[in-house]
Amino acid sequence: MANFSPNECAIIAKNPLGNSLDYLHDSLQKIEQNYEPHSYFQHDAVDSPDSDPRKALSRLLSTLQVHEVAFNLRSKTKSENIASELSTLFKRVQNSDFSYEHYRTLSQLVIKHAPDIDIWNAVLDLIVTVSQSTPPTGIPLSFDCTPITSSSASQQTAEQTADLVEARIFNERKSCTYRNVGGFFSKYFEGKDWTARTKEIYRTVQDRHAGGRWTDFPDLPVENAVLKWLFRFQEEFLSDAKGVYYTSESKDLTGGEARRQLDVFIKRKSIVSRTLHNWKDVQVIGEHKTSNKQDFKHLLLQLGRYMRDVFTAQPTRHFIHGFFLYGTTMELWVFDRSGPYSSGEFDIHKEPEVFIRAIAGYAMMSDEELGLDTFVEREGEDRFITLTEDMTGKEKRLQLERDPIVIQRAIVCRGTNCYRSKDSEYVVKFSWTSDKRQPEARFLRLAREKGVKGVAKLLGYHCITSIDKMRDGLTFPASHHFRNTSPSASGKRKSTGHEATSSKRSKSSGQRSTPGEEYEASQRVENTQGISLYARSDAPFDNRLLNCLVISPAGEAIGKFDSIPTLLTALRDAIKAHRSLYIQGRSLHRDISENNIIITDPEKADGFTGILIDLELVKEVGSGRSGARHQTGTMEFMAIEVLRRVSHTYRHDLESFFYVLLWMCARRAWEREFQCKWAHRPKRDILRKWYTGDFDDIADAKKSYMHVDEFDKILDEFPLAFNPVKPLCENIRGILFPTVEGGALFTGTTSNPPEMLYDPIIQAFDNAIADM
Repeated sequence: MANFSPNECAIIAKNPLGNSLDYLHDSLQKIEQNYEPHSYFQHDAVDSPDSDPRKALSRLLSTLQVHEVAFNLRSKTKSENIASELSTLFKRVQNSDFSYEHYRTLSQLVIKHAPDIDIWNAVLDLIVTVSQSTPPTGIPLSFDCTPITSSSASQQTAEQTADLVEARIFNERKSCTYRNVGGFFSKYFEGKDWTARTKEIYRTVQDRHAGGRWTDFPDLPVENAVLKWLFRFQEEFLSDAKGVYYTSESKDLTGGEARRQLDVFIKRKSIVSRTLHNWKDVQVIGEHKTSNKQDFKHLLLQLGRYMRDVFTAQPTRHFIHGFFLYGTTMELWVFDRSGPYSSGEFDIHKEPEVFIRAIAGYAMMSDEELGLDTFVEREGEDRFITLTEDMTGKEKRLQLERDPIVIQRAIVCRGTNCYRSKDSEYVVKFSWTSDKRQPEARFLRLAREKGVKGVAKLLGYHCITSIDKMRDGLTFPASHHFRNTSPSASGKRKSTGHEATSSKRSKSSGQRSTPGEEYEASQRVENTQGISLYARSDAPFDNRLLNCLVISPAGEAIGKFDSIPTLLTALRDAIKAHRSLYIQGRSLHRDISENNIIITDPEKADGFTGILIDLELVKEVGSGRSGARHQTGTMEFMAIEVLRRVSHTYRHDLESFFYVLLWMCARRAWEREFQCKWAHRPKRDILRKWYTGDFDDIADAKKSYMHVDEFDKILDEFPLAFNPVKPLCENIRGILFPTVEGGALFTGTTSNPPEMLYDPIIQAFDNAIADM
């Protein structure tokens, strides 16, 4: 939920909605009466005009759009008023490009004659939600644990069902979850400014514990009774605490991409109480169950879904507190970017002091103790960072835009999130990277020293904190062993045979080789060992460093292209940048994705319309293994052989560039202004197979569609306006995936000079751009 400034509140109060929305009540009410979950989704048609939300929503949006408040409130997604954003939503609804579920909260508020401030809050939340709606973006995802596993980053908006998200969340942390961590209670509840107060509260209520149990706690701990007890306790003892316990009851929290309610949560008392709660305000999460007999895995996954929503809404959050209370059993948890860990179970009747002091302590914690970001300075609604310039050694203070331009929807991951500076000159990036990897700043400096063109330039760098520092004083046992983990859930691989390929006798110079044999022989030269996806360490967990990096120039993500020539030019220039990084810089990027290519002003970027960013996974050619526990990439764009654990080469990055091109044409094009209406989009969605299933499934799916007789099925998903791009895609497919003897598709890297791949691909782009 937006935190309106006093000035914005005054604008809303001065320009009331009055009865301007009353004429919509009956039609919106009828839609609600006919509503069934997921029945109005995207461009699906509805049979009855009475149950078609398009007309009512169009009228609602147009009424709000021309209201005085809409011209005076600023959007949270763009530097413009919300009237223009409402105009965009109106067009999408008119084109049947919408999900009614996104609009439902606003509709319900209008029906209930909610206060104006809640309605305008819902409008701002709606704009954010729709701006992040399907099709899903390729946010970098992290493969942590053994051997490699996928995260929940690819599941977004409509795909954030419990089953899909929980499967990915389980993959993230199945080998990095710890229970009964030594020193847990001491670290988080002892030695604080408020510790004495929690002890005093316990002494005050101690006489309510008699005969080995709390006399006032519900004998049958059903949710309503437990909440009543908690709120009574809060009213009696926590009236002066910083945090307040709430329940969302039957209402969904706003500001998220999926519909969820919370049993118990805390938000700051300083945040004005409203009828709606927002994920941005959630500080502690509690999950309640009536029975003592609970499936631990299910409980943890459910809590994990909520934690993921908090990290998505609060991307700079360091860690999050949470707890289970099932029956009379309680377990205290912390989730950070290296996984979840707990105090272990205890019975609230048998350990009464721990119970009372934990409940009270959560409400008294400071921002730092709650894991909130304290590096970014806040002055009212404005946010600033201060760091040292890399070249001059001088301090630089930058004001940040309010909302991130990139977020990573996962828990155990790099947690990458980026903000533009207010002057639009810089991008400020926060990311949790393994301490086994070289800092990204080092590679940016190296690129600068070696004259690499087309990569981001470093302004400054600062290391904020680390997992080691945040977990200092804790003793970790062996990670929790989950039973009944299926291969499909764990991301387990089938044997690919790459590691066991035997060397074949090379032919003499006088013998001719068949094309297939030439490719096989040259492939052996490049792929002599498999990737080490997991490096063993004596440490119980992966230590990540939270870094703040400021780079220039600022730009737009490649997916925001405004014309086909701009898209092709930006991709071509990014490939040129990759060639410069590889040949001049002797470094391999290894994470080519739509998130790591930005469209820039060529006058500010060495003449490049597209440049490469995010050098966190760069590896110097010839260097050894990093020792990091995890291999990170963006699944939608990962090369076939990388998915099958073959050593990463420059050709694999070129293959990833090709997948970015296809993704832009078959996915992103439908979001851009190219007369591409969702109603005309093919029902079949081939590219969904690029991030669904285990890694072998994804590799098989990609390879099958790269065959010449199957590739047309991908091209068929392009909008008509993108027909001119199809010859380019067919040309590059032939360059990257030649057919060898027997009709097999070659996916390897030859020993030929890199220019023999770079040059024809760049030339293909040049020709296509000229034809445009």
